[in-house]
Amino acid sequence: MLTRTALLMCAVLAILSVGVWHYANTSADYSYDRLLSSASVSMLDGISVSGEQINIDLPYSAFEILQLAPDDKVFYGIYGPKGRLLSGYNDLPVSNDDIVSATQQPYYSLRHYRQQKVRFIVRSKRLSERSVAGDVTIVLGQTTQARDSQMRDTLYTALTTLMAVMAIALLVMWIAINRALAPLNWLSDQLQPDSAMQDNSLPDTRILEVAPLTHAINNYRHQWLDALGSMRDFIADASHQIRTAQATTKAQLEIALSAKANTIDKASVEAIYQDHTKLTRLTNQLLAHATVLHRGDRKAFFAIDLNQMLKEVITHAVRDYAHTDVEFEYLGPEHPLSMYGDEIVLKEALRNIIDNAVIHGQSDQPDHLNLIRISIKQGDHSYEICIEDSGFGIPEHARAQALERFAKVGPNQHGSGLGLAIAHSAALTHEGQLTLGTSSLGGLQVSLRLPNQSESVTHYVEQDHV
Repeated sequence: MLTRTALLMCAVLAILSVGVWHYANTSADYSYDRLLSSASVSMLDGISVSGEQINIDLPYSAFEILQLAPDDKVFYGIYGPKGRLLSGYNDLPVSNDDIVSATQQPYYSLRHYRQQKVRFIVRSKRLSERSVAGDVTIVLGQTTQARDSQMRDTLYTALTTLMAVMAIALLVMWIAINRALAPLNWLSDQLQPDSAMQDNSLPDTRILEVAPLTHAINNYRHQWLDALGSMRDFIADASHQIRTAQATTKAQLEIALSAKANTIDKASVEAIYQDHTKLTRLTNQLLAHATVLHRGDRKAFFAIDLNQMLKEVITHAVRDYAHTDVEFEYLGPEHPLSMYGDEIVLKEALRNIIDNAVIHGQSDQPDHLNLIRISIKQGDHSYEICIEDSGFGIPEHARAQALERFAKVGPNQHGSGLGLAIAHSAALTHEGQLTLGTSSLGGLQVSLRLPNQSESVTHYVEQDHV
């Protein structure tokens, strides 16, 4: 910032230098041109007519005026009405056009004469005597040493003042920049020794400009560490579950391989099939849970028809569990139910709740109807999706634990313990709520309440499109 400011000031100084140089030249010319003008007027006043003769009496005062520049030389020439030289130098660099131009007003010019720069003035006077009529012209020149010296003095003084002002301005700006960036330097010093993995909060500061930034960094660090901790726990739990399933499958395969040749142990093959099914479901649920968590951070919500989405999920469930004795019942309106949300996340949540109801909601009692009822209720600002089963349910004291990952409660310990955890994460993604209760069918009722965020998430939708 200081370097760019210095470069900008140098450019301004260059522009001002041109202006100062022009001013110095103009002021020097103006001062010494007035001397030439006064001297020329005095010399013309000394010209008179006597009979038919033109008398020239050069006054001493004219030369005293020019003595204000003592080191400069003076050259002059006086010409009569017909351009005849009356007095002075006969080789002055002045043309007839210059003399004609001086009849109206004095004419100034800068010429080289005798290897020196000379400033000339050409001035005329009208003689109206009967014997002598016409213009008498005086050409008066003076070398430019004094005016050049004055120009240089003015230029150097102005440039010195400008450079001093700019140096002071740069010094003030350097101090101001250091003071302005001191909070950021303090913040860098606080952040540099810390590791991104350490749960260290930045200390409170009295610097008003930095306090909001330190709070934002602390909040971001806490969120980052919380997300990192959740990821570590998830990976640890997933590794343990997958290793357990793989070890069980490997043990069943070893038992099958140790059997006699050409002998197929149907029980072992059935156990291997069950273990493989569990491993496949566990892997799918782990991927689904990771997808829900990832999309929950993005919150890319779009307009969806909740009623149509429920029908699609139920249709797939009926197809997948057609070989079982589970019956499905859907109680919902015929008109569309529009809301903003993540359709992929909601479908994963509903599938896992239904799968959980199928696995844990069946009863071993004969002639017991295994029914899963899905219904939806529309409130003023929310929708509530209820999935009920006719199984054994979950005791009230264990319902909070059932929402945790890999938690298995109730008499049926089958499954991975991820279904309700996935649904709970999906509810939090939509700023909703997942609650467990007792179903009117005698089993578990899972209620997924979703706010109709048609206005609050419009920002996310537009941002995603961009």
